[in-house]
Amino acid sequence: STTEPEKLVYLSANNSDDEDEIDLGELWQIIRRRGLIIATTTITLSVGLSLFILSKPPVYRGTFELLVEPLNQEAGDLSFLGDTLTGINTSSLRNSLDYESQINVLKSPVVINPILENIQLQYPELEPEKFTEKLNLQQLGQTKIIEVSYTSESEDLILFILNQLAQGYIEYQTNDYISSLSQAQEFTVDQISRVRNDVKTLESQLEDFQKNNNLITPESRNSTLSAQATYISQEIENIQTELNGVRKLATELANQLELSPEQGVLVARLHREENYRKLITEIKNLDSEIAVESIRLGTEHPTISTLMEKRNTFVSLLNQETVKILGSRGANLSLDFLTSVSNNVEVTQRFFDTNNQIQVLEAKEQGLREAQERLNQDINVLSTTSREFNQIQRELSTASQSLNRLLALSENLEIEVAKQSSPWMVLTPINDTLIQDVSGNTRKIALITIASLFVGSAIGFLIDKLDSSIHSTDELKNIVKLPCLATIPYNKNLPKVNKKSKQQLAKKSPSSSFNFRKNKFLRKNDAIDFNLIDHLDAYFSLYTNINLLGSDASIRSIVIGAAEASEGKSTTSVLLAKAISMIGKKVLLVDVDFRKPRVHRYLGLENVTGLSDYITNEIDVRKIIQESDQENLFVITAGTVPPNPTRIISSQKMESLMTNFKKDFDFVIYDTPPLMGFADAKIITPFTDGLVFVVGLGNAHRNRVQQTINDLQMSKLSILGMVANGVKESVGDGYYGYYNQYYNNYGDN
Repeated sequence: STTEPEKLVYLSANNSDDEDEIDLGELWQIIRRRGLIIATTTITLSVGLSLFILSKPPVYRGTFELLVEPLNQEAGDLSFLGDTLTGINTSSLRNSLDYESQINVLKSPVVINPILENIQLQYPELEPEKFTEKLNLQQLGQTKIIEVSYTSESEDLILFILNQLAQGYIEYQTNDYISSLSQAQEFTVDQISRVRNDVKTLESQLEDFQKNNNLITPESRNSTLSAQATYISQEIENIQTELNGVRKLATELANQLELSPEQGVLVARLHREENYRKLITEIKNLDSEIAVESIRLGTEHPTISTLMEKRNTFVSLLNQETVKILGSRGANLSLDFLTSVSNNVEVTQRFFDTNNQIQVLEAKEQGLREAQERLNQDINVLSTTSREFNQIQRELSTASQSLNRLLALSENLEIEVAKQSSPWMVLTPINDTLIQDVSGNTRKIALITIASLFVGSAIGFLIDKLDSSIHSTDELKNIVKLPCLATIPYNKNLPKVNKKSKQQLAKKSPSSSFNFRKNKFLRKNDAIDFNLIDHLDAYFSLYTNINLLGSDASIRSIVIGAAEASEGKSTTSVLLAKAISMIGKKVLLVDVDFRKPRVHRYLGLENVTGLSDYITNEIDVRKIIQESDQENLFVITAGTVPPNPTRIISSQKMESLMTNFKKDFDFVIYDTPPLMGFADAKIITPFTDGLVFVVGLGNAHRNRVQQTINDLQMSKLSILGMVANGVKESVGDGYYGYYNQYYNNYGDN
């Protein structure tokens, strides 16, 4: 039984920082592979299209510049006409043009047709549609210049057309300018007459308004009313201050008379009436007289009774007077109260005087407030009057300004009409120096070359995309999820069996005694000259990695297989055996490809008796083992082509033989037919330590390699890893790029 070696875990040396470098490397590989297609397509397209461009006649363009506005804004500035002359076309009189509209006018049939008629007198074949198509007008930046250009294949035609355009545009503008001036002049005369009448009407209206409202100006009237309002307000404030003081004094006197505020008001009101004061005086006099006469005559005397009756009459009159003055409030006032107030003559007099003063001040305040109200009404009326006055005055001012502008305009129009000239000017002399070659062949050829390169690159990349071959190790690793045991660089010195060599080899009988090592044709075309093989270190590395796969037991026998033919399976077997033998190991190379044996050709050995002969006949195994030119390297060729190779490989004798080989040799390599379509490798792999899967870059196809790997995984065979064969040295092949650089530098030193 065989011990299945442990699989090593290979860590990827790439990281995310190298992704851009990897992409560039892959791009470079595609360019190298499809360089011929890209170059052929690019050259064919660029040369063909360039010749087509150069075969066309050159195209010329002539350009002149036309100044359409005065440089001096003040000179001939009639731009205000648009605001004054309503209803008149003043576009040709303005200094500030709408350039887009002006260009459209210059290209319109109204302007172009007369010019084209003059041109067709000399060039009748010129069509109007082509003429307008080749004519171009545009504003030169933000300047006051319009650039006029015409494109044609004839220089003489361009010069003639430019001259006609310049004359036609100047003539058109002159006629339009003079016509607009004449219309403006007529319109201005009418406007001056109308505006003068308006000014007179407004002046008369303003004068009548001033007379009717007794008003010179609203400002002066407003100043007078404002001064009066200020004076009245100040007087009202002074009266209020004085009134507050007098009222305070009246309150103090009422307190001395022991009168409540309400009583004080009532008493003050009563004492303002003269009849009331007389009745109080009469009652007081009667009381004094009664008191004197009572002492003298006694209370029962008739005189006293007469005086009392008289007093009662006065009291009754007093009560009636009180009610008359105070109304219902006077009915509750007693006679004692009314007479007691008058006892303190001095205080009572002051109290009455103070109340009289309050009455006077209140009357004065009332008069001032009435005057203030009338003044406010006058001010409000003045506001309305002022608005009407200002409205009339503004209308008069506007009319006067319009009249002044019309008068100035009339004067300017007379001057401009007298000049009979247009403000437009041709700035560029029209001659041969204005004509330039605008074919742009150099630029077109450059663009064609770039476009051709893009097209060629696209075709190359498309072909590469449609190609199912595997071209790089990175692509291989993405498809085959196996450890990469080695990357074998491409070697141009390896032999290739061409059709001619196959035909000549077919003439030789397989059973002949022809010594292949002495056959010069075979030696030259098929046998490997090991002195020309570079990078044998790759095979040393392959053996080292295989040997490291076995931890418990060393790997001593392997099967070399590939999905298809021509992937370098046999050359890998031969060169790997060569490398292992060079380090002193006894190596046996067995060619199990009975259908198309190659090993004997590459080593220059004969294939008279081989493995098939040993299995089918009873011969000594030592007769089929051949020694090569390399020490420690032994070879068993395929031998005679059997009718049923699978039966030989699956025989018990083959299994026994393979077991003995592992005992007698340090390392055994079996070169088998392609894995796709043949079961030979799958049959013998279980009797070895595992299979090494060779993928030939550029020859292997993705789908076939993937299918083969899937079949091997379903068979549960021991797959040691894969070998990328035929890796072409490039920036992307990091190890071998470094390898070459190192050894080349070493050789130079």
